[in-house]
Amino acid sequence: MSSSPGAAKRIESAISICVIITLFLIGLAILIRQSDADMSRFGIETTAADLSGAGADIGAPIATALEAFAPSGFEAIGQTQIYTEGNLYEKIDGKADFYTDAGFASLSTQRFVSKSTENLWMELYVYDMGGIRNAFSVYSRQRRPDVPTLPDVQFGYETANALYFVHGKYYIELVGSAESDELMDGATKVKKKIRTSLAVDHDAQIAELAIFAPENLIPDSFKLYISDTFGFAGLTNTFAGRYEIDGQIVTAFFSKRAGAQEARNIAQAYHSFLLDSGCTDKATNNQTLRNLDAEVIDSYGTTEIIFVIGPFVAGVHEADNQRAAEKLAEILASKLSEVAEKNR
Repeated sequence: MSSSPGAAKRIESAISICVIITLFLIGLAILIRQSDADMSRFGIETTAADLSGAGADIGAPIATALEAFAPSGFEAIGQTQIYTEGNLYEKIDGKADFYTDAGFASLSTQRFVSKSTENLWMELYVYDMGGIRNAFSVYSRQRRPDVPTLPDVQFGYETANALYFVHGKYYIELVGSAESDELMDGATKVKKKIRTSLAVDHDAQIAELAIFAPENLIPDSFKLYISDTFGFAGLTNTFAGRYEIDGQIVTAFFSKRAGAQEARNIAQAYHSFLLDSGCTDKATNNQTLRNLDAEVIDSYGTTEIIFVIGPFVAGVHEADNQRAAEKLAEILASKLSEVAEKNR
């Protein structure tokens, strides 16, 4: 039996209602999805205060707020860019390994342009290095000599068009397009916003830096080599500092290992590495170094010294003057002996 016209209309009405309900649900789902999007693309900026919570770790939580660091007189241009280990080379081609070897987690970048002069802009780089030691390592190894330090941060300096500093686990760069008072004033304001708004562990310290004797130490000359210290893969997590001894610039270094035997093994391996590289052993009249069974090496006209105290592999690297190198080695050995004795 065929359906009546009334029944057919009721079926059509039911189908229409189902279609309307389906379209409504699809629209609602899209609306909900868009509510989680980065609304800064539409001119609605996230405030810097959003960074103060525990969510300010890596990746998107930072990226959505970088625009809020725009200083007065500047505005953010474009979207914040995020890079991970897999694509960091796209931003800093040729140097990606330098960061990844030091514990790199992510990089977020954002440009700010002057509202009055469009050819004046700065770019903010926020490297999440996973910890203050890693952040300090990349900072210290890239720090330029004879540059003014930033007075309000533990590790920081400025050049004619840029600021570089460590903020907890973050290594941060603010690089301007030109030498400009307006840009440097804006960069200083960005730095202040970051220090007050980007949550970090403010109690984190690098205790090893206190091991260096302060006398004759060249300020802000510390370096931390996470890996491949002085080209030798076996010497890792090595701190170095420069001293002026008898008019000579000399570098002292040490690396704390798990125990004395590991320290001896690494010292022997480093010694062998130098000899295999064409260096030669040479004699010393320094009784302290003799007592330590230190290795004194001629490294293509410079002096290298290696010794072990407790869990520390230590020494002097490529000194132009052997006597100055031996004097600094004595100072370092005395300091490390105190530390090793306290930790027994």
